Amino acid sequence: MNEKETIHDYKTIREDFRWDPSIFNREPQRVAIVKYILDNVLTDVDRILILLYVDEPSYRKLGKRLGISHTTAAQQIRRIKDTIRKEYERLKDHPELI
Repeated sequence: MNEKETIHDYKTIREDFRWDPSIFNREPQRVAIVKYILDNVLTDVDRILILLYVDEPSYRKLGKRLGISHTTAAQQIRRIKDTIRKEYERLKDHPELI
């Protein structure tokens, strides 16, 4: 892949994943479910870890920042993501549980 192709791919990806604040208006149920999971299902430690991961999505940098190995950081983040995913799947069909 040459430099032009790399730049083009980067711009395409950047546009595909650009922050869109109107998502809150389009998907209020989804946002409500995720907020419920963050506030009521995850422990304080899990919430802190996932927020740090959002801020620093590199397992190596996150591990260094927390004083743990990158593999431990990756395992913990994977476990939290699985919890969020499972709870989301459970709640999306039963919004009355929120």
